Order: sequence, then C-alpha cells, then structure tokens
Amino acid sequence: MKVGFVGLGKMGLPMTKNLLKAGFEVWVVSRSRGPIEAAVAAGAKEAESPADLARRVDVGLTCVPLPETVEEVYLGEQGLLAGAHPGLILADHSTVGPDLNRKIEAAAKEKGVAFLDAPVSGGPMGAEAGTLSIMVGGDKEAFEKALPVFRAMGRHVVHFGPSGSGSVVKLINNMLVGIHELAISEALLLATKAGIDLHQLYELLMNSTGASAMLQRSFPFIAARDFAARFSIDLLHKDLRLLLEMAEQLGVEVPGGRLAYQAVDEAKAAGYGHLDITSMLLPMEERHGVQVRSRSAED
Repeated sequence: MKVGFVGLGKMGLPMTKNLLKAGFEVWVVSRSRGPIEAAVAAGAKEAESPADLARRVDVGLTCVPLPETVEEVYLGEQGLLAGAHPGLILADHSTVGPDLNRKIEAAAKEKGVAFLDAPVSGGPMGAEAGTLSIMVGGDKEAFEKALPVFRAMGRHVVHFGPSGSGSVVKLINNMLVGIHELAISEALLLATKAGIDLHQLYELLMNSTGASAMLQRSFPFIAARDFAARFSIDLLHKDLRLLLEMAEQLGVEVPGGRLAYQAVDEAKAAGYGHLDITSMLLPMEERHGVQVRSRSAED
C-alpha cells in the first residue's frame, strides 16, 4: 500500500516517519523545505503537488493547521481531488468542523474516492511515539481498508460513524482541553496567592480526584515557566471557535466551553497566540500581580 502525506509540521513529520518505520512507501508534500528534506532522508519520496501525490498513492493523508488550508489542499486547482483516481482513500487528520468534512466527502464521492475525517489527539509527543488517538468519521469499509495505516501512527483508533463524526469527537475533546487548562490556571493561581507549595500540590492532586491528563501535561511547563508552543493558543482558539459554532448549530449551550474560549481569546489578544496553551495563565497573572512558578524555577 502506497501512502501520501500532505503537511509535515510538528505532527505530520513524525507521523510520516512512523509510516516509513511500518514499511509503507510514503510520498510527501509540504510548504517548507526543511521537513521535506527530513522526510526524504528518512526514506520518503517527494511529490510535486497534492494532485501529483494523489495520482501515486492508495491512501492520502493530510494534517494542516487551518480549515481554509484543508479546503485548498483537497479542492484547489492542484489539490488532492484534482489528481484523484477511483478507489483512492483520503483522510484528514486536521482539526476542522464537521461541515467542511461533509463538503469534501461529497466532492470526493463524485470522483469515486472515499474521504475520512480522522483528527488526532496526543500532541507532538504522541505523534513521535506512534501512540496517537485517532477518531474517525466516514465510510466504514474505507475505514477498515485504511486501518493498517492508522495503526502505524496511533494506539487508539475508533470509527464513530458517518462523515463529520470524527471532527465532532475532536472538538469535544478540545473543549475539555480548554476547560481543564482554564481550571489548572485558576487552581495554580489560587495556590500561589495562598502560599501553597506547587510541587506538593501537584503530587497530591495527581493522587486525588482532581487528577487529569491535562494537569500532568501542563504543570511541569508552567512550573518551569516554559511556554514554548506544543499546542498553541492560536490553534486552541480556532478549535474552540469551531466548537462553539457546532454547539450553536446543535442548539446546545456549553457555558464551560464558552468560558474557556474567552480565556483563550484574552491570551490571544494579549499577544500570546504563538505560545503554548499554558500561556492562558499569563493574563490572569497580570491581573492579580502574581507569577506562578516553582521554587526551583525561582532559583
């Protein structure tokens, strides 16, 4: 099975390398030369465009940051569907709204092509380790055919239903990410103002009902004042906006999701969009005149 990958960013490049490790022939397209050269050095082959890539492969994968880029990669003049052949399976690992998934799936069907929405969770570390969670929507038969490809990159791969189902699940996941990150920021700010040792607090919480995967992920970065982007404020801002749009379409109130969006929006407006989602804390610190840090970071 020949596999194509469009978008060799923080997620796409390690996902591509895991496909190569699994023995697939992989063709790649990306905007930046550096990641292409890294993929080629690992054994990948470079295609001239998404359309050229689609002509060469059995399964084409994409992972790009923004919905408008996803649309261009699939539906543009040199997009994947321009070079698609009947029987091709396409899967998008980006985080977009379900409406865009359904639009692409409809265009793909006209060409005899299967399209799956297959967003991922686990971050760059999960992408490197091949332990991503992959939530999939679309044709079940196409999913079964693509499953060996997904399993080369992910540990938890679940088909949730028709087109758009994977994106619904991903947006729900990222709503929880935003809510948890907001709660962590508030908790650490409270603890700092009250004079509580943060490392003692963290160890206690991780062995109590307040434990969470997000606390485990974010506390070490916050304690070390390391706000370099693993998952940026800009991306979470986009995801929560899509989540709120989806909730409105479904007629569901999500006050927790809206509060998380407001906190992310404040961080973005303050100029922290390029930083990690842990920088949601920074405007809160500025309002309260306190800085959350571990004693080792102070030293």
